[in-house]
Amino acid sequence: MTATNAPQPHLASVHNQQAFAICITSTLQLLGAIEFAPVIGQAPPPRDHLEAYADQLERHSQDVAALAGSPRADVISSGRAWYSEVSRVRRSPLQAAYHALHSAAWLGLENGVNAASMLAGVAAALRDLAQLQERTVH
Repeated sequence: MTATNAPQPHLASVHNQQAFAICITSTLQLLGAIEFAPVIGQAPPPRDHLEAYADQLERHSQDVAALAGSPRADVISSGRAWYSEVSRVRRSPLQAAYHALHSAAWLGLENGVNAASMLAGVAAALRDLAQLQERTVH
């Protein structure tokens, strides 16, 4: 095997870092749209969009846990439990979502299971935001 054909595990790590950064960035954009769209006269993302995004974020959190060597870690339950606790102190699901997202970004892939739990916490907050949006519309 020549050097050009040799597997390059470093590239997979770079790819994973990029995917994680894209997840953080796109989630931040979604949270910004929820917060600022009404201010500039636009409709916030619809409820079904928030729920679908929460589904994807939960899947991504499981992937992050698997990358950290803990594919069976129940990060979704952990994230929901974290959100339940923090929502008692922080009344706004949006504020809790920002807090969890900042935590996940700070923890990074190096702290995979904890970062994954924080991403799942964001997903829980998004589900709450979707329910609040439904109540506001009806």
